[in-house]
Order: sequence, then C-alpha cells, then structure tokens
Amino acid sequence: MNNLNEKSKMDFMVIGFAIFSMLFGAGNLIFPPFLGFLTGSAWMVGFLGYVLADIILGVSGIMTSLNHNYEENGAISIASRVDKRLGLLLGIIMITCIGPAVAIPRTGAITFEISVLPLFPSFNPLVFSIIFFGITLAFTITKSKVIDVIGKVFTPILLIALAILIIKGIISPIGDMSQTPAISGSVFGEGLAQGYQTMDALGAVALASLVMGSILSKGYTDKKEKRKILVKSNVVAALFLILVYGGLCYIGATASTTLNVNLGQTGLLTTLTYLIMGNFGKVLLAIIVFFACLTTSVGLTSVAAGFYEEISGGRLNYKVLVVAICIISTIISTMGVSTIIMVAGPLLDIIYPAAVTLIVLTLISDKIKSNAVFNISSIVAALFGVMNVMKVGFVQSLPLSEIGLNWILPVLIVALITNFVTASKDKEPDKLDATDTQIS
Repeated sequence: MNNLNEKSKMDFMVIGFAIFSMLFGAGNLIFPPFLGFLTGSAWMVGFLGYVLADIILGVSGIMTSLNHNYEENGAISIASRVDKRLGLLLGIIMITCIGPAVAIPRTGAITFEISVLPLFPSFNPLVFSIIFFGITLAFTITKSKVIDVIGKVFTPILLIALAILIIKGIISPIGDMSQTPAISGSVFGEGLAQGYQTMDALGAVALASLVMGSILSKGYTDKKEKRKILVKSNVVAALFLILVYGGLCYIGATASTTLNVNLGQTGLLTTLTYLIMGNFGKVLLAIIVFFACLTTSVGLTSVAAGFYEEISGGRLNYKVLVVAICIISTIISTMGVSTIIMVAGPLLDIIYPAAVTLIVLTLISDKIKSNAVFNISSIVAALFGVMNVMKVGFVQSLPLSEIGLNWILPVLIVALITNFVTASKDKEPDKLDATDTQIS
C-alpha cells in the first residue's frame, strides 16, 4: 500500500510539474511583471483578475478531459458534444493555431529574440531554429515519454531559475510601488484582460489529451482514480503558477516608480532582470525563456501530431507528423515574433471565445441534456469573435468590451434560451405518455 501511495505521489507531482511547464510559456513570463508595473501598490487586486482569466481558465481546460471519454471520442475534449463536422472543423483550426501554424513556431522565435540575440547578436536565426526544433523533435518522437521528460527534467530547471530571479527581486526590491495605478480603468479588469490575452485556455484544451494519455499510460483506468490524479496534478500546477506569477507581478510593481511605461512588455522584462541580477540577469533570463518555450514546444508538438494521426485514422504516422511539424515550425519561426502574431492574431481572436464557451459548458455538461446548447453557443461565440475582429459598431458598445469579453453576455443569453427551449421539448413526450397511460 505504501509503495502504491508513493507511486501515486510521484505521478501526480510529475504530471503537475508538466502541466505547469506547458502552460507557462514566454508570454506568461511577460504579462505578470507588466501587470504589476501598471497597477503598483494595487497589484494584488489586478493579480486576482489575472488568476481568474489565466490560471483558473487554463486548469479548467485541462479538467475538461474528465467530462469526456478520451479513449472513444478523441483528443479534443470540448468538441465531444458538438456536431461531428463542427467539432472536426473546430479541432483542426484550434490544433493548427496552437500547433505548426502559430504557437509552436512562436516558441522558437521568442526564444531566439529574448534568449539568444542579447547574448549573441550575430547568431543566424535559421541555424538557431534548426537547433531548437531539433531538440523538440528528440524529446517528442517517443509519445509516451513526453510528460515524464517535461515533468522530471525541464520543470525543475525552469523552477530553479525562476526562484533565483523572484527571490532576489523580493529581497532586493527595485524601488517603491506607485500608489496610483498607471491605468484609468478597473485594476481588477486590467488583470482580467492581461490574463485573457495569454489565451492559455486554448492550449490547455489541447494539452488535456496529452495529460489524460499520460495518466492512462501510468495504469490509472478507474474513473475515480483518474479524477483523483488529475485534480491533484492540477492543484500542483495551479499552486506553482500562482507563486511564480505572483512573484513576477510583485517585482513589476516594485519598478512602478522607477521605470518608464514606454519600455513595453518585453523591454520591461529584460530591464527588470538586469536591475535585479546585473549582467548575469541576461544569462538567467535566457535560461528561463529557453526552458519555458521548449516545454511548450514539446507538449504542443506531441499534441498536434497525435491529433493529426487520429483524424487521419492512423494513415498518417505520429513520428512522421512530428518530423513534419518540426520542419514547418523551423521555417515559420524565422519570420519573427511580430510577424507571426500579426498574421495569427485575428484567427486566435475568432476561435478563442468559442473555445472558452465550450470549456465552461463541458465542465457542467452533466447538467445540459441537449447538444444543441453546445452547437449554437459555440457558433454564436465564434460569430462575435469575427465581429470583434471586424470591429462591428454595436459589438464594441456591449458590456465588457473594454477588456475583450463583450461576447460573454450574448453567448450566456443564447445558451440559457437554447437550454430552456430544448428542455421544454424533451418534457412534452413525457406528458403525452402520462396522459396515454391514464386513458389506457
């Protein structure tokens, strides 16, 4: 029994560390310090909004794998109750966005621009991309080992580097915190907006399949066992994310009276690191960004290859797909971060509301009888995403528009109406049967 308990502890810690690393990309390294910098002494209020929109939503995306038969229904847990064609289209767009078209190449581009260029200004971007995605390929080619490699090898290195930066920043604060936030609106709303912009929920939905696959491969097949391991793993991931993001947010707040807001997010991060650690800060930041991006790259490459293998019915081999994704990502990453974001931004803005909608509905799927709620709500969310990108007039005047959440109220109304109508229709035959029985 003790051996079994020890195995369980080791498993959920490794999986929890892996979830932490896969959700903690370079974007997550940039947003919290900037949030603290903008909010000053009110950083904790803003941070609560960030936790809600990033960590809670991200962990919820991982949790959707419990409300979904992974073995029968495939990788995208939130698509299990939508129309098959809609689910396939949604899955392809999501995986392609967080896979070879956008997120995976972006990990290489961000690592090059933040980790390599400051130390080696003349380094060739193509050569670096080949090296970076060659490492990704090496750690992804064996599917069953991905979570263990990330959880046992990469995460400890990442956590140690982050701990050095954060602890030093807390012990030796850069300066005093501003008593007046550098924003005109709600501090909590700013935190919510910054957390939402990370779009971690989209990645979490895809990574959920990788996490559940790892749980199954470790011998946890009973539903209660799977739930227990997944919940504990998510608690581990969430706690470390809160500690790291909170520390980074605090460090940013200590610079709110010292630095200029025109630095921008990336400029602020590099300046903070230098002020805290001196010239060694460049090396430390390079290590943090490299491992933050590599863990995300490895996780998403495995997920994307697994998904394409699945929808092809096995005709496309996982290992061949991993190689193809790494080659494509190598080429696209040389375009640079700004170009990748500029091209991909509108598509992500369209798909993200639908993904968040389906995450929430999946978490309460036991209380929703009709699949129409999932279908109609996700379509409406995507339509509002399109109208947001096109900046349609009336959409911009809806509640929560200032933080990009103007789609929430319309989708909520549509979901409630659809659920009410379909529930009423389901009850009508029951009443008829009861009447017939009485007549008989």
